Formats: sequence, C-alpha cells, structure tokens
Amino acid sequence: MSKETSGGLYDADRRSVLKYLGMSGVVAAGSGLGVTLLSGSGAAASADISASNPEALSSDDGSVDEVFIKPSLSVSWDGFDHVVGKVRILIEAATGASDLDPPEIEDLDFMPVFRATGYANGTDNDSEAETGPGTNGEYQINWFDGDRRITIYDTDGAPDYETAEYNCGATMETYLDGSLMGDPIDGAQNGFYGAAGTTDAFEETTDAGTNDTTVYLRYTISLHRPDVSFITEDNYALEPEDVRPHSPLAMADGDSDQYPDLTAQEHGTSVTSDVADDYDALSAGDLVHATAVPYGVMQDSTGHPALMTSHANFTVTVDNEQASADASGDTDAGAEVDEDIETLDDDADDDDGTDGNQTSGE
Repeated sequence: MSKETSGGLYDADRRSVLKYLGMSGVVAAGSGLGVTLLSGSGAAASADISASNPEALSSDDGSVDEVFIKPSLSVSWDGFDHVVGKVRILIEAATGASDLDPPEIEDLDFMPVFRATGYANGTDNDSEAETGPGTNGEYQINWFDGDRRITIYDTDGAPDYETAEYNCGATMETYLDGSLMGDPIDGAQNGFYGAAGTTDAFEETTDAGTNDTTVYLRYTISLHRPDVSFITEDNYALEPEDVRPHSPLAMADGDSDQYPDLTAQEHGTSVTSDVADDYDALSAGDLVHATAVPYGVMQDSTGHPALMTSHANFTVTVDNEQASADASGDTDAGAEVDEDIETLDDDADDDDGTDGNQTSGE
C-alpha cells in the first residue's frame, strides 16, 4: 500500500450536486516542494505551492454546493542523517480578506480538511512516483485524477467533532491537532477530515449581485522514518535502527541542539473514565503518549529540515443572475352584430283568440 488516503477521496457522484466550484490547479510551482540538508550539518527547507482562481460561478440564486481542490505535489530530500520512508501531507483551509499579510494569514482559524501519508516504497504509476526509502529521495504525488478531489467547503459544513466517539485516549483536541488520532473514526484517520465549514460565505443572495470570497490553504509537509513494515516486506536493505514505531519525524530528536526536539513522546493526553471503560489496557488518568507531533508545533518549527509549510490562496467569484421575465404572442381581434329578427309562426293555433282583420259571424 503506497498511501493511506481511503477515507478522503470523494467521487463526483457521491451526491447529486449541480453546482461545483473547483480549483483544478493547486500545483507545485517551479520545482515544487524541496528539502535539502547539507551533509547533515545545515538545513535549507522550502515549500512553494501555487493556486489559481476557478472560473466564476453563475446561478439563478447565487448558491454554491461545494468548493474543492485537486492538488499535485513534488517533494524531495537530500543528505538526511536518518532514512526517510514516509511523506505526510496535511492541508488546512480558512477564509479571509483577499489582501492579508503573512502574519494575518497565520492568525486565521484554519481547519484540517485532509491528511495522507505516502509510503516511499518504490511505487511508480499514474498517481505517484517515488524513489523508495533513503537519506536522499523524491516523491511526486498526483492522487487526485479524474473525479477525485478534496472537499473544503460544502452545504453540510464541518463534522460534529464535539460528539464524535474517540477512543484509545484520543480527544477532539488531539484528533484535530494530529497528535493522537485513536482508531480511525469513519475511516478518516488518514484521508478526508471533513469540510472546513459551510458554503454560506460564498453565496450571493442579492439578485444580479457578485460575491468574492478568498480561500487560504496551509500545507504542512513532514518527512518520517519508516516503520517495521518496511523490514517485514523484505524489499529494502534497511537496518533495524533505521525503523521506528509510529514513524516519527526524521531527525526528530534534534542533533546536538541544532534542531528542536520534536519527539512525539513530549506530547500526550490523559485518559478519561469513559474512554477507559472501553479498553482494558487503559485506566482513567493514564497518560497516553502522542504518536505524532501536533500540527501547530510542526508549523512553528519550520527551521527543522523534515518540515515545510506553505500557504496558497484563491478567490471564488459567485454571480447571482439577473432575474428577468418576457412574454410574447398574438391577439386575434374581431367584432360582429346579430341582425336576425324573430317572427310569429304562421301555423300557430290559438283557440281563444282571433286572427287579425277577421270578424266573427253571427
């Protein structure tokens, strides 16, 4: 299995939607995403992802059913001290004014909409191509061909995370920050998180009006060590020390204080009694270590060679079509008068009367 995305690839026919807004080109600009580590002693990590505005959407009532993206990415790394076996992609979305500065963009209320982990296992097909695990490598991702895409806003809005049934120590907070997912909820541990919100902000309710809404995307790309499956598959010349449980970030433990310590064990959550009732191995109050570093910590640590963050934005234009009416036809006019005069019936008998000009005899 080259990637964990089964929960997030929604086909176009998953519901009857007549109005789509799609950004078919969220693509890597130039050489895409790049990571270079110079002989393990200096880091230069960069990410550059572009976005283009979709065509304006016109409808009778100015409504929008879905806003989606279809990204393609290219990631490369070089000179790492640890073997890289997985590439994780996190995409978050938010709406805001069209002219925000970088600090203002960071202050937006981003919501995760998609995360997937690609396995560097030598796959080469139409959806991805990569070089396999190693201290140097490349991963090209084109998962969203055809009708596959990531929904970022729709009429249903974000899932009800507050009432979701989390387990294995996970909570709403750890689920949304990626540090402890628990067992997959609705198959979405990797894949589609859910929409960031409803399409209300995109709609134009005024007849003949136009509404522009800017969508901001935040991409967080992280490089991870291979787990034991890379050994058991017997496909790679890896040593036991090359693999780690839960695939932590490459070079996560820092290098003589050169990089921040990003070991997942530094983050965790306490198990509630409700969760403990479902798992014999857990007791209320137990501290469950996170299996990954929280998204926010990674985004604040982009000086680390295994982490990259990039922002992209696009503007959605919705036109409410002018209401109008028209009528046509032909009127066939005419006039007449009825000139017929009714007369007495000459054959009519009247026993009690007499005909005119008739005299009676004696």
